[in-house]
This record gives sequence, C-alpha cells and structure tokens, in this order.
Amino acid sequence: MNDIDALRLRRLDLNSLAALHALLSTRSVSLSAERLCLGQPAVSHILKRLREQCGDPLLCRDGRRMALTPYAEALLPRLEAWLAQAQDLLAPQPFDPLRLEGAYRLAMPDLLEAALLPSLIEALQAQAPRLCLQVLAMPASEVPAALDERRIDGAVGHFPQLPERLSRRALFQSRFVCVHHADRLTLPARLDAAQLAEPPHLYTSYIGNDASMVDDYLRARGCERRVIASTASLLAIPLLLERLPAVAVLPELITPVLRRGDGGLRWGRLDDAELAITVEHAWHPRRDADPARIFMDALLWRQGEAWRA
Repeated sequence: MNDIDALRLRRLDLNSLAALHALLSTRSVSLSAERLCLGQPAVSHILKRLREQCGDPLLCRDGRRMALTPYAEALLPRLEAWLAQAQDLLAPQPFDPLRLEGAYRLAMPDLLEAALLPSLIEALQAQAPRLCLQVLAMPASEVPAALDERRIDGAVGHFPQLPERLSRRALFQSRFVCVHHADRLTLPARLDAAQLAEPPHLYTSYIGNDASMVDDYLRARGCERRVIASTASLLAIPLLLERLPAVAVLPELITPVLRRGDGGLRWGRLDDAELAITVEHAWHPRRDADPARIFMDALLWRQGEAWRA
C-alpha cells in the first residue's frame, strides 16, 4: 500500500470518476451532462480538470464528433471495473441468516433464560443453524459496561436504570403471581397486598440484581413481607416451597416452566397493573444497523408475542 499517492488521490472523488466514465462512454459533453443531470458548462469544467489531473486530453475532435485518445481507450475498461467494485462496496449486502456464523453473546437472567431460551434456540436452529447463542448470567447493573466493552452483543431483561445512550426495545410486560405448595399453605386464588405480605417469602432476583419491586409495592400499601431465604437460582424455588409454608412472588412468564414440575404448586394471581415488569432487549447503538442484531431482535420480538396478547 506504500505506492499509493494520497495527495493525488485527494484531488479525485467518486463524482469526478462518474463524470469521467460518462464522458468516455458517450464521447459527448452534452450527453454526459444529460446523464449526470448537470449543465454543460459544469461538465466542461469537470473535463478540463480531469485533463489536468490525467495529463491527457482524453477526448479530441474527430470531424464533427469526439474521439477517445489512446490513453482514454485503455482507461475506460479499468474505470468501468473500478466503478462497478465501488458500487458493490457501497451497496447494502443481502442478509442471509443461513450464512451467519460465530457466536451471539446475550446476557439474560436465570428466570428469563428458563422462559425464553428453548423457543429462541429452536428458532435459531431453523433459521441460523451455524450461529451459536451464548447466554451469560449478569447483573443488570453490569450490562451497560459489558455492552460498551463488547463483552456481550445484547441483553434481555428488566432495565429500569439503563443509560439513555444505549439502544433498547420493549419486548413485552409480565405481571406477577404468588406461588406456593398446596401441602404447605392454603391461599385464595387472588391476593391483595395484605394477603400477599402475610406468609413468609422466598426471594429470587428476577431482574439480575438485589432490588425488589415487590417490597416497594407492599411498602406503598402499608405492608411489609418477611423474607426467610434468598436464592440466585430459580430451580431451587419449587424444592423449597415443597418443604416450607412459604410463598415466592415471580413474574407470570415463568409459570409455564414451573408447571411442568411439581403438580402441588399453586398460583395466586396479582392483578394490580402497577406490579409488572417490562422485559427489554438492549444493545449498543453501534449495532443499530447490524443485520445480525436486527435478526436477533426480530426473533426475540416473536418470542414475546404470547405475552403481548
């Protein structure tokens, strides 16, 4: 690359080369002006400048017509090939998910992983079988730095404090249910704040950090719950409920996963619209136009269709 004359190339631009191609192809200033949507004086000025830069007349009179110089004849096919390459370089490339390779790193908390990952991977295997989805457990507070540092490509979760500089898309909302075991507790099918706060609670972080919307919700209504155990794993909740007269408050989206387990689990619906989380897909704005990111966002959006209904 050391033989490139940068100073000389600075005097050329794509418009000049397109004009040069028009002039050499049509052998006419007037026809070139028509093709380029320019006035004839402007094209004449461009031709004069190109002659100076090339050190060759390029076009000369041959009776009533214009003819190419030997230099221009040799230049024309190379110019056409270069412009074709430039056009391909600047044109949007067709996106085919079947050609996607490598890995897409997606941060997602345990609860959402259990609810969304099976159908997401199934869709990926059908549409982009060579793309490996790498799911990482990560606190919501760490997501902005991980996106900035390219440690992850995207994140799915509840991000009430995500910086505005990051891109995001709301996928769906999920209300909450109160889960308990029928052999340990008897609760009504629908619970108000006082009924929810009365039994002991098991706690698991559904947003990837230590904050709890449930505590804020109960305090606003003059109630307070007693948490007897906290776990980072969703899988431990059914086992604990089987042995303890306690409840766990979880986003409703997880109920299909837990219903496949112990048939003794019961669900109390919390209908207050204030007690709900928005699940979002977040990414760095440098990937706004990335076809792989757009493709993944579309897949995640389809996974949330049932919860948007």
